[in-house]
Amino acid sequence: MKTSLFNIGVFISSVSLGNEIGRITREQQDNFTISHKSMEDAIPVGKEMERAGVEVIVSRRGTANLLRENLQIPVFSLPQSSLSVMTSAKRAADGLLLLPRKKRKIFLPNFGAEVPGLEIVGELLDIDFKQGVYYDSASLEQIICNAAQEGFSVVIGGAATMRYSNKYGLGYQVLRQELRTPIHDILETIENAKSAALSTREEKATTQRYQSIMNLASDSIISVDSNGNLTTINNKARAVLGVDDQDIIGQPVAALISNSSLRRTIRTQVPVQDKIEQIGDELFIYNQEPLKVEDETVGAVSTFREISTVMRAESKVRRSLTKGFVANYILEDLVYKSPEMGNIVCTCRELAKTDSTILVTGETGTGKEVIAQAIHNLSRRKKKPFVSVHCAALPEQLLESELFGHEEGAFTGSKKGGKPGLFEMAHQGTIFLDEVDSTSHNVQLRLLRVLQEKEVMRIGGDRKIPVNVRVIAAAGKDLWSVVTSGQFRKDLFFRLNVLRIGIPPLRERKADIPLLLNHFMHYHAGKLGVKPLTLPDSYLKMLLEYSWPGNVRQLKHFAEQLSLNSTFQFSTSTLDTLFKELRAIVEPEEKVVQDQFQGTSPASLKLADPESEAQAIRNALHKAQFSKTKAAELLGVSRTTLWRKLKQLQ
Repeated sequence: MKTSLFNIGVFISSVSLGNEIGRITREQQDNFTISHKSMEDAIPVGKEMERAGVEVIVSRRGTANLLRENLQIPVFSLPQSSLSVMTSAKRAADGLLLLPRKKRKIFLPNFGAEVPGLEIVGELLDIDFKQGVYYDSASLEQIICNAAQEGFSVVIGGAATMRYSNKYGLGYQVLRQELRTPIHDILETIENAKSAALSTREEKATTQRYQSIMNLASDSIISVDSNGNLTTINNKARAVLGVDDQDIIGQPVAALISNSSLRRTIRTQVPVQDKIEQIGDELFIYNQEPLKVEDETVGAVSTFREISTVMRAESKVRRSLTKGFVANYILEDLVYKSPEMGNIVCTCRELAKTDSTILVTGETGTGKEVIAQAIHNLSRRKKKPFVSVHCAALPEQLLESELFGHEEGAFTGSKKGGKPGLFEMAHQGTIFLDEVDSTSHNVQLRLLRVLQEKEVMRIGGDRKIPVNVRVIAAAGKDLWSVVTSGQFRKDLFFRLNVLRIGIPPLRERKADIPLLLNHFMHYHAGKLGVKPLTLPDSYLKMLLEYSWPGNVRQLKHFAEQLSLNSTFQFSTSTLDTLFKELRAIVEPEEKVVQDQFQGTSPASLKLADPESEAQAIRNALHKAQFSKTKAAELLGVSRTTLWRKLKQLQ
């Protein structure tokens, strides 16, 4: 990866050294900003360089130390060799040859410490040579003042040294040939500065990368050091805590969160999981973890989120899981003319305004689920899931797992990671329990608990999950008769039978038959791309007199048969054939079956002749196309009783 040009600041007060560095920087392609300020005067200039994007600074040792104390960017010192000092001292001594021996005295100020090995300078040049140590402008002035009082004639140094030398009367003999630094030392210092700038870039990129990751987090995140002072905060936490100050880093966390328990987490070194804490007027759920480096606790990190946000996220997850659980029918989809259905439509509009449980009764094919979907789409839950469950279509254990969910390992074949139940998926929406009368006592008991407690417990689970669900149940017969026979819990019946809609069979609302037939004929003709069939009045009369045991569903399928036959060669004999097939569904087989069980209750069915009983069940299953629900209706027994009889008869 190509490295962009470096931005380097240079502080140098020496004219000759400044010229040397200027020549070197012109030969390099990097961006150099040069200042001739020194000591404290360099600090504001250094801060301005830092704000302007300078990455690293190079200067003489005294100025460098002051800049390090006041800037965040790296600062490098130009080296000062003994050879450079001796060369400068020789030049200074040459200018003092005309003075008496006792006045040939040279003074060298050094920042922080004396330069070792310079004791020999005085002997070699036959002068008095002395070093002094300073730490800032004030101490530099003081040691030069002392040197003047001690009779020194020349002071070796930079611009600040010259200024104070003139002030204290060393003026005419002040050295004007400044210290020199070898070129290779300057180049080496600049290269070291570039290496530091590159490391700073990489560290800054890493920091920005982690900060970006933190800012993408949906949780608020803060971290503190071992003293409880803020070290990290992401944008989400800034927004929640109302923090705009960019200099908040380093301040005590108590300044942000008065009752924060982060200090306690550092002290106890015990993580905190899913706890609730109030910040201002809001409740938050938070987690805390101590930060350790080689078993030493160096701070702690906390993540927190508003409880209202958690609830919205949960709702969004539930909606994503329930994608496809929608109600497709509305009341306007109902095709009717009879006053009975008109009254039902009016009732649906009223019941949709409530959240109470509804029990829908009616024979198979009357449209119980259509009514349930229409009520859902009229209710305040219309934008939430509509989950439909055919209770009679699943064995007991599978139905229980589907309704209430299961944890991983709850039973053989359970889904890895567990599975939410349909009640969980229907959260804030509606669940439709079709043929609820076919459920076992165990399932009925769990349904009762859900209705009472508004919460479910998955199979194999140990926690209760709150659910807000409206229940619409459906039964194909009078549910109270199933209760009195002992096959359905009375307490569950009362829980389901809060509001009730009874859908009459098609034979009791004959005014709807022509309208429905015409609707379905046009529907199927449109799908087939043919012209809708017009039926003779005599044939319509026969259809009106037919009992339609399968109700609207049967009528829809019959309309499909008519439409399909209209695509072939069609005649009145075809109509006669279709009508005979229609009547054959209930005559004579259904009559034989009904005669065999006339007046027989489910409780006394076991007293019937086994051979006759088996044959009757076979006939019913054949006519119902092996639908156990329809077969049970033909036999006049419950579906549960039919299951038990099939098991007994193998």
